[in-house]
Amino acid sequence: MRRNRTLDKNHVVVACLFAVCIFLIIIILMVSGGVLPAGADAAAMVTKEEVAEAYAFLDQKEAVQAALEAVDGPITYGDYEDFLEQLHLWEAGGLEQLLSGEAGEYVSPSALAESRDRIAELFEADMMQEELPPEKETGKTPGMPKVDEATMIRVLLLQENEPLAQELYFSANETYTITWHDKTKTKEKNKVIRAGLLKLAVGERAYVGSENGQVYLAGETGERATLGYSGRFVITRHADGYSIVNEVPIEQYLYGVVQSEMPAYFEKEALKAQAVCARTYIVAQLMKDNYPQYGADVDDSVRYQAYNKTAPDERVVSAVNATKGQILARNDLPIGAYFFSTSHGMTSGTEIWELEECEYLRPVRGNADGKAEDLSDEEAFRAYIEQTDESDYDYASNYYRWKAVLDLSSHGDEAAELLKKIRKTHPECVIIEDSEGNRAGSAALDELGEAEQMEVLERSYSGAAQRLRISFPGGSVTISNENYIRQVLGVWMDTLQYKDGSSAPAGGMLPSVYFYVQPVKEGIVLFGGGLGHGIGMSQYGANGMAKKGKKMEKILSFYYRDVKLSRLYGGA
Repeated sequence: MRRNRTLDKNHVVVACLFAVCIFLIIIILMVSGGVLPAGADAAAMVTKEEVAEAYAFLDQKEAVQAALEAVDGPITYGDYEDFLEQLHLWEAGGLEQLLSGEAGEYVSPSALAESRDRIAELFEADMMQEELPPEKETGKTPGMPKVDEATMIRVLLLQENEPLAQELYFSANETYTITWHDKTKTKEKNKVIRAGLLKLAVGERAYVGSENGQVYLAGETGERATLGYSGRFVITRHADGYSIVNEVPIEQYLYGVVQSEMPAYFEKEALKAQAVCARTYIVAQLMKDNYPQYGADVDDSVRYQAYNKTAPDERVVSAVNATKGQILARNDLPIGAYFFSTSHGMTSGTEIWELEECEYLRPVRGNADGKAEDLSDEEAFRAYIEQTDESDYDYASNYYRWKAVLDLSSHGDEAAELLKKIRKTHPECVIIEDSEGNRAGSAALDELGEAEQMEVLERSYSGAAQRLRISFPGGSVTISNENYIRQVLGVWMDTLQYKDGSSAPAGGMLPSVYFYVQPVKEGIVLFGGGLGHGIGMSQYGANGMAKKGKKMEKILSFYYRDVKLSRLYGGA
């Protein structure tokens, strides 16, 4: 209701001028609210919970929640201007309250500007979580981080490949404690507790640890669901469920990584090389801000490093201990110590991720005698992949050479949905054209028909397929990005035949992008080699070198050129 208030002439003039200024600022904010930050994707999404957290500093919880309720599902940056219009925080108290001298619930334009900036940062952070090469995921902090044996790694434990679960059940193999709401309770070993019983509010945390044992996750009926974890669990309540982070000392984290990333029966020098690479990788991740919304440095999937998927073997523990504190560095910074399973006889440089050339990640031939050769030409690559060389360090791997049979008559809908998903976040990686060669949108994927043929349009120096065109009756789709090509072709992969002639029903991703396409009467066959992205150290290659008597230092210097083995802690 309007308040009657007597103002003298001067006060009226001042009030009117002030109102005009406020109005102009609001208009600017409303216009700028929908402007994308540099490099942002209009289809990028954040959760309502993340938006609520970004606005928490305004102390306008009810107004924020009311606005969020008016938005269906996750919030896209393209919807953000509409979201601002729903919010109307600047009208919470009204200009008349401001002019009358009553504080009300008015929110200043500067506070709204800050909230807009926080949301912009949210969307940028969301984009960084896509499946891209690590350098593209986050910014870097200059200078070597301070790391010692007590440094805790915060690992987000994914639940069915998702960061949040509707409910969590946990326990420990020895007596353990739960700390929450400023109280601590002790529980008997193997006593399973449901997170919901803790009655955490959104944003609140519980800490679960066992002084003499390990904590673990359990199923709904109480059965043990995971291996034991050293360190402690940090359980956080979010609007859409619970996240769980394992805080664990760095060396114990590495026990779980090396065991999960490399077979324990590999040679000791290969395991030591893997330990150094894994330690280098996690130290580099500590310089980033990968999961601020969950309070984590990395997750436990292969997107970072597989963690605690297999119980540590004594040989793995010995290899990690033998390299305590050692990393690979260049210019006093940890390098990008990428590694993968098996090469096709040659590694790749960073060009397959469309990154700038990296001096220490140059392509190397998979044996000590040969030199890397240019395989960017289709005929040169085909001739290369059709031969084998038993002197290649990777030769023992069954993925050294493989044949994938694609069934293009099935899974068409699944392939179309995957292409739509990729295009939503990275439209430059999926180019759709109709039958006349005109660019088309994602909806055209449903009208293209059944895939007929495919062709590699561009190869890297080491032979990696960097652009692949798939032809349909109604047009074509051109895919780029090593990871996306493997995902899409994996949908159609029917069987996979290994180097030794054995085969198995296929599923998941294509082993690598080092292949050539061979049309056959029944469809398409891909002849290829290697498993993984192909950049950095080949794990089977490292093991092949170790079998030939090469030490850890030699293995590392072979795959990573002109770098230094540095010790951050431990040793004499």
